[in-house]
Amino acid sequence: MNQSNKISIDESFRKIICKDVQEATLKEFLEQLNQLNYDETSTYLSGLVYLFTRKNWPQLGEYLLKKCAEHIAFYEIIKWSYEAYTYKERQTTENRVAVFDQKIEEAMVNQISENQFQEKESRSNYVNSIQRFVTCLTVLSLHLKNVPLNERQLYLRRNLIKGNRALESFRRNNPGIKYCKGIILPFKGRSQMVVRIIDTEAISFNTKKRVPYKLVVETVDMDEYEEREHQVITLQKQLSIDSQAFLEFDVMHQFDYTVFEDFLQDKKDKLARQQMINQNKKRFDQQFAPLKKEQIVHRRSCIDQIQSYTNKQLYEKDFKDMVKQEEKLKHSDKELDKITFLDQIANDYPNKKAIIEKIQKQLNDKKNIIQQQETQQIQSTQNDLKSGPFSEQWEDKKQIIQSQSPYGQFNSYCLRSLLIKGGDDLRQEQMMMQIIKVSEDILSQVGLYVKSYEIIITSVDSGILEFCNDTMSLDQLKKSMPQMTLREIFNSIFGDNFEEAQLNFILSLTSYSLLQYLFQIKDRHNGNILIDNQGHIIHIDFGFILTIAPGGIKFESAPFKLTKEYIELLDGLDSGMFQLFKSKLLLGYLELRKNIDKFAFILEAMKIDNELPCLEKFDMKCFKDRFKIDLNEQQLEEHIHKIVDQSANNRYTKYYDDFQKLTNGIIP
Repeated sequence: MNQSNKISIDESFRKIICKDVQEATLKEFLEQLNQLNYDETSTYLSGLVYLFTRKNWPQLGEYLLKKCAEHIAFYEIIKWSYEAYTYKERQTTENRVAVFDQKIEEAMVNQISENQFQEKESRSNYVNSIQRFVTCLTVLSLHLKNVPLNERQLYLRRNLIKGNRALESFRRNNPGIKYCKGIILPFKGRSQMVVRIIDTEAISFNTKKRVPYKLVVETVDMDEYEEREHQVITLQKQLSIDSQAFLEFDVMHQFDYTVFEDFLQDKKDKLARQQMINQNKKRFDQQFAPLKKEQIVHRRSCIDQIQSYTNKQLYEKDFKDMVKQEEKLKHSDKELDKITFLDQIANDYPNKKAIIEKIQKQLNDKKNIIQQQETQQIQSTQNDLKSGPFSEQWEDKKQIIQSQSPYGQFNSYCLRSLLIKGGDDLRQEQMMMQIIKVSEDILSQVGLYVKSYEIIITSVDSGILEFCNDTMSLDQLKKSMPQMTLREIFNSIFGDNFEEAQLNFILSLTSYSLLQYLFQIKDRHNGNILIDNQGHIIHIDFGFILTIAPGGIKFESAPFKLTKEYIELLDGLDSGMFQLFKSKLLLGYLELRKNIDKFAFILEAMKIDNELPCLEKFDMKCFKDRFKIDLNEQQLEEHIHKIVDQSANNRYTKYYDDFQKLTNGIIP
C-alpha cells in the first residue's frame, strides 16, 4: 500500500467515527479496505472490531464475517478482539454479543462447500484446538506465580515439552488436513504456523504481580508445509507419541480460574484462595502420579518419563543440570524458611527477643552466604562478564537452532521470540503500540530511533507480545555489573564502539523522551527500560499513560526521565553530545506535531464509549496543548530547553526509582 492510499484510508476512517456518518461514506471505506493485502488488513482489524462493538453497523459486521471466512488468522484477530472489547457486555449476558459470537464461528466453519461435512467438522475442531492451546500457554503464565521461585524454570520447561508433544500428536491424528500441521497464530507475514516450541529457550520473568515468560517457537507457511511435508524429517521417529498428548497439555484447563481472581483483582479472601490452590494441587497429583521409589532422582522428577518421549540428545543434559540446581537450592530454601519462621516468632513473643536475635544472627550468617550464592548464580546464568552481556547474539542463536531443525530448510522458516502474558489487560498497551508504530514511521525519517513490536490480544486479560531480542533491562544490567555507572557499563560492553553506542543512545533517548512527555508515560523504572546490543534505549510496558499513574498518584512529575547517569553518559550538561540531544529533541518535536491529527485520531477512535482507564478522564484539548502548535520554531526550542531543565536530575524521578528499589528490588 503506497502512502497516498494509506492517507486516503485513514481519512475515511476518521470520517466514519463521527456520529453522523453517511452510509455511502462507510461503504466507500469498506471498499477501500477490500483492496488491502493480508498484513495491511490485519493492521486495521482490531480497530474495526472495536468500532463495531460501539457502533453495531450491519455493513461493518458483514465485512468482519467475510474476513473470518478468508483466513484463520483474520478469524483469530476478530474473535479475540471481539471477546476482549465486549467484556462488560458479557457480564450482563447480552444476547447481541452471543449472536455475533456464533456468526463468527459459522463464518469460519461454513465458508466451504455445503457437502464437505468432514471438512467442516475438522475446521470446528481445529479452531477449538487453537483456543485450547493458546489458553494453556496463558494459564501457564498465571500458574507460574504459584510455583516456588527456584522451581519455575523446570516447571515451565516440563509444560512446554507437553506442548511440543501436543503439536506432534495433533499432526499425527489429523493426516491430510494442511492446517492441522501446527497452530496458526496471526503473526505478520506468511510464516504463521507454529510447528515446534524450543523449550530450552524458555525463560520466566518474575514481577511482583505476575510471571510472564519468554517463548521461542518455529513457524512456517502452511502452504509450503503441505508442498514439502514428504521432505520433512520429523521428530516422529525419535519420539514415542501419546495420542492423549493434547489432553495432557490441556490439564492446566482443569485448574479453577478462581485461583487467580484475587491475584487479578486483589479482592478475594486469601483463605479461600489457599483452599482452592490445595484443591488444584490434588488435581495435579491425580493427573501426574509420583514415580516408583526406585525411579525417583529428586522430588517427583519427570526425567525418566521425559526421556521416553523426547530426543535424549537434545534434553538429557539440560534436565540433569536443572535437577542439580534444584538440589543445591533445596538446602537454601530450608534455611530461609527458618529465618522467616523466627521473624514470626519474634513478633508473637517479644519477651523472648534477645534469645531469638541470637539464633537469627547465626542463621543470618548462613542466609548471607545463600544470598551471595544465588546472586552469583543469577549473574552466571544471565551474563558472562568476560565476554559481555550481549555475547550471545540472537542471529547466531537462530542459525544454530535452524541448522538443527527439521523445518530449517523451509523458505518460510522463522524463529520467533514471544512474551506470554496472563492476567494482564493488553488493550491499552495495544493502543499505545499503534501510537508508537506511527511515531516510528515518522521519526525514522529524520534519523531517530524507536521500536514498535507486535501485540496479539487473546482475551481481555491475556495476550502474546513480540519479544525484544538482544536486549537487557537496565535493572538486569546493573545487577550483572554491580557498582558500575551506566557510562562505565557502556564502556565495558561496547569498548572501542562506545561512541557509536553513545550516539544510538542519544537518538533513541530523544524519541522516548518526547513520547514520555506527549503521552504522559509513567512507571518508568529500570525494569521497564531496556538497552539493546547497539546501545539504543527501548521502553516497554505501557500500563500507565495519559491520565493514569501507579497508585493513582503522578509521582513521576518530570516531563521525562533524564537521570544523572543519562547525563553522564551524554558527557555532561555542557557537552557537545548534550547539545546534540537537545537539537534532536527539537527536530523530533517538529516532526511529531506535524502529525498530531494521526495521534488524535487513534485516541478519538478508542475513546468512543471506552472503558480503558487511561481514557476515562482524557481531555483532548490538554493533549493537543502539549504539542504546542501555536509556537514558532524558536519558541518551541525555548520550550524544549525548559522541559529539559525540569527533567534533568529531577528529584521526583530519583524518589520513584528509590521507591521501586525498596519495594520491588529494581536497581535505579
